Amino acid sequence: MLLTIFSFIIVLGILVFIHEFGHYLAAKLSGIRVEEFAIGFGPKLLSYQRGETLYSIRGIPLGGFCKMTGEFPPDDEMSAEEKEIYYDAREKEECFDQKSVWKRFAVVFNGPFMNFVLAIFIFALIFNIFGLPVRTTNSNILGDIIPGQPAAQAGFKVGDRVYSIDGQSVETWDELADIIHRSSGKELIVGVERDEELIEIEVTPRYEESAEGGVIGIAPQLLKREVGLLESFRLGFGQSWYIFKVTVLGFFNMITGKTPAEIGGPVMIASMIGQAAEIGISSVLNLMAVLSINLGIINLVPFPALDGGRIIFIFVELIRGKPVNPEKESFVHIVGFILLIVLMVFLVFKDIGRTIF
Repeated sequence: MLLTIFSFIIVLGILVFIHEFGHYLAAKLSGIRVEEFAIGFGPKLLSYQRGETLYSIRGIPLGGFCKMTGEFPPDDEMSAEEKEIYYDAREKEECFDQKSVWKRFAVVFNGPFMNFVLAIFIFALIFNIFGLPVRTTNSNILGDIIPGQPAAQAGFKVGDRVYSIDGQSVETWDELADIIHRSSGKELIVGVERDEELIEIEVTPRYEESAEGGVIGIAPQLLKREVGLLESFRLGFGQSWYIFKVTVLGFFNMITGKTPAEIGGPVMIASMIGQAAEIGISSVLNLMAVLSINLGIINLVPFPALDGGRIIFIFVELIRGKPVNPEKESFVHIVGFILLIVLMVFLVFKDIGRTIF
């Protein structure tokens, strides 16, 4: 449990930091005053004031924000200090809404963009450190385990040697894969040799349409070759592009009803990160890259309060030749934020229910 919590906070913290740093960097380069750069929500745990910006870590590690002066119009709820900051920035032309359309677009878009860049770097790091798989072996030793899949949930580990399934001897990967493929929905008792100790693990393969049979989320040992720095970045870009396309297609299929909507919240993500941490650092890095791409895509969805929703308002301004009423735009984003919080709460309860039942 401690490993899961610690891994979740570290991984999510890095993803959020990179995303918000993208906004922060573009804002600073555009001459926009950044009032606060925060990781997390809720009460401040740590804070440091440097110049006009407060850097803080807050108590709820489920996001973050980069507060820029002039994002939203002043209102009666603003304190005297906040109004003074706002009007001082406005006089110096450091407000977000005073900048050109393209500068504002760059500031908003750079958050998701940095998540895609992070994924490329992580995949490049994986290829550079662990090598490029060139072919599989036919041994009965597990070479990889996918977080969130039945094998990871059951407690399998990389390096386990499967010697039997339901009492049937297993010597090759083909034999192992064939039994699992024919056993969708059936509980299997798998005999495993781990560190010279024989143990039994219960696992139930789930049906995978693309495989046309049962899967538990395992892969055979791979023979790998070393990869140079430049090639690792080329491969990292290719892997990121592939994950991007698959993820977008997956969202599209869920929206159109071609595939069931399997959406997970913070609890499920934390569980997957914890499973990856138990498997090894390469699994954590791989999952972090996939989550970073997902975070970038989700933030570009044209929904109020998300970066994609703000980009829509910028495009509307380009078409109309004048900005949307700031108060109306602010109201739309507030409603969107409330809906996102409701969705988050729903997903948390759904995750808890899935875990219990």
